[in-house]
Amino acid sequence: MLGITKPSEEVLFEKVKALSNKRRFLIIEKTQSKELPITELGKAINLSYTKCADYVTFLEKRGLVAKSKKGRLTFVRSKVKIKGKALLFE
Repeated sequence: MLGITKPSEEVLFEKVKALSNKRRFLIIEKTQSKELPITELGKAINLSYTKCADYVTFLEKRGLVAKSKKGRLTFVRSKVKIKGKALLFE
């Protein structure tokens, strides 16, 4: 079955499942209001640069964060907003 995409509830489930990991959730939380370089983000949530970069790539593939390069640094910005008890996906 070529060309068929996942139903929207499956896509939503994958996004919520990605946020079930505490550190991945913290990446979303820390990058809601500002872009942060992976180096700074890793320090803020007590992760090595490599592990933090892996988590960022994982979240980016699911459309939950956006990455941008500025010089030698890779910056991360959340595409999910946390409002009280609600998650708002772009």
